[in-house]
Amino acid sequence: MIKVTTTKATHRGVEIKVMSENVGNGTTYSCSNNTGKPKLTVKWFATQGEAIANERREIDAVLPGK
Repeated sequence: MIKVTTTKATHRGVEIKVMSENVGNGTTYSCSNNTGKPKLTVKWFATQGEAIANERREIDAVLPGK
């Protein structure tokens, strides 16, 4: 079952929500954000840090000016 974690993060004023899913012997993490841009695929990572770093890159890609 996919659950939203209590981890709170923001990047460039955009809220990032971290989700977790228990799979087999481990937990994987993914993120969503409130930019309003739809995602084509959901990527899962072994750590929350990796998931948040990926989400920050995706936010940078859709927001003008870095």
